[in-house]
Amino acid sequence: MWVIAVFDFPRHCRSGRKNMSDFVAELEKDGFSKIQRGMYARYCTTIKNGNMHKARIATAICPRSTICLFSMADREFNEIYSHFGSTKPPKIWPKSVQAECSENKFICFHC
Repeated sequence: MWVIAVFDFPRHCRSGRKNMSDFVAELEKDGFSKIQRGMYARYCTTIKNGNMHKARIATAICPRSTICLFSMADREFNEIYSHFGSTKPPKIWPKSVQAECSENKFICFHC
């Protein structure tokens, strides 16, 4: 069983960023691993163990945050498609994308 924590904190103020870093430190202290920004996961051997970790993390929740804690079976977790690609755009875009962008038929986020 996997316990997943998905969260969002207000980052426009110093206290929001501090609350987020404190919450992330608590997650990492409890054995969670970062999947991406605002999403951490931890494998638990039993449902009881997973509920214990969810309860432990629930005590560290800040009032001005949005946090979702849920669990899923190992089989469901393995069916997640993940792509960890480069964040840099390619030097040369495919011709079809360049042509569509130059005709201004739609808003292109590639250019």
